[in-house]
Order: sequence, then structure tokens, then C-alpha cells
Amino acid sequence: MRLSLLIFLVMSAWLAMPVFAQTVCAPAVLSSIEIKEETAGYSIELEYPVLCSPAASRVVRDYVTRSLGDFKADFPEHDLREYPHKHQMITQYSMWRAGSGRYASVKLQVMVYTGGAHPNHWPVTWVFDMTDGHVVTLSDVFTDEVAALATITPMVREVLQQSLGEMAVPSMLEPGTTPQAENYADFILNTEGIAFFFAPYQVAPYAAGQQVVTIPWERVADLLTPAMKSAVE
Repeated sequence: MRLSLLIFLVMSAWLAMPVFAQTVCAPAVLSSIEIKEETAGYSIELEYPVLCSPAASRVVRDYVTRSLGDFKADFPEHDLREYPHKHQMITQYSMWRAGSGRYASVKLQVMVYTGGAHPNHWPVTWVFDMTDGHVVTLSDVFTDEVAALATITPMVREVLQQSLGEMAVPSMLEPGTTPQAENYADFILNTEGIAFFFAPYQVAPYAAGQQVVTIPWERVADLLTPAMKSAVE
């Protein structure tokens, strides 16, 4: 009887113990990779991070190597005879943490020049769950992605109209911020909120440059999934 009671008490205590959180790898960035090449026809300077999660690191690496292959394949024999300037490809990265370190956001800033008046610039972003390295999407952030984007769109437009001033051209700003997932695909999570990046030409003329709008967590708290809300509060 006493043994049965002891077993019962031990099992009850074990069941009452909290479930331990999944392990988050750290530090998020272990090192970085640099690729530099110089030929008669092109100049390449690429930098990207090596993350503590192998799965997350592969995502970034694969994008960079694939983009480099495409860049070289597009103009394999560029030797300045037809156009007297080298083609260029440059990448630089930035990183943010959120949710007590669980979420690591990486932004790769890409610049490609293959002739013309100016280079092309664009951001590529990923948000990784550093417990297993999987990519976090907007549907992981918001309970209803469609409803969330409909709510966020006027917030984003208000900020852009103020920051762009005379460069806030409705014919560019409105289609570039319609509540569609592709318009808000480049986002990161940080301690302040969720930030959306817009490449040149998406919401304003090239001269306006790249735009970023951060929506504070408190403004989207009711839109977040329970897991995201508990992580970022």
C-alpha cells in the first residue's frame, strides 16, 4: 500500500512538471562566408552568414550559390568589348533576433549591375525558428494571413506616404502595397515588431531607394498566433 502510494505521488509530480522549451541554438551567427572573384568582365563580392542551425544555414547558402550561378550564366562571355564596364554582383547581410532569441531574421541585400544607368538592388529575407531551422512564414506569424494583411496595409501606406513625401506616387505605392502575400514577402522580426522591406520601384521611384516599414508588436498583437504572441510579448 505504501509502495503504491509512493509510486502515485512520484507519477503525479512528474506529470505536473512543466514541459521544457525546445532548445534554441546560439549564437545565431557562427561565422560568415566571403566569395570574391575578379575577371576582365565581372566583379563579385558576396558575403553571407553561417548560422548555428545547419538547416537554416543551407537555405541562405543555397540561395547565394544559385544566384551566383545565374549571374555568371546570363553573361558568360562579357569581356568589355560590347559594354565597357564590368558586371557586378554584391551581397551583404544583416541579422536580428526576436522572441528571446528563438527567431533569427536574416536580410541579404543584393546588388547586381549588368549595364544601364544604375545597378539593381533588392532585399531577400528569411525568418528562421532556431529550434529546428525551419523558415517562418506570414501564416506562422498571423492567425489569419489574409485578414492580417488587410489590417496592416493601411498602416504601411500611412508610414510610406509620410516618409516618401513628394515621392509617394499613388500609381506605384498602391499596387506595391496591396494586401497580397508577394508584396509583403520580405519581412523580418525584431524586438520592436515586424518590419517589411520594399525594393526600389516597388512602392516609389528608384531615386527614393529601398523602403522599410516597422509595425510595432502592440499594433498587431490581436493578429498574432498564440505561439508568436507568447514569444514576442
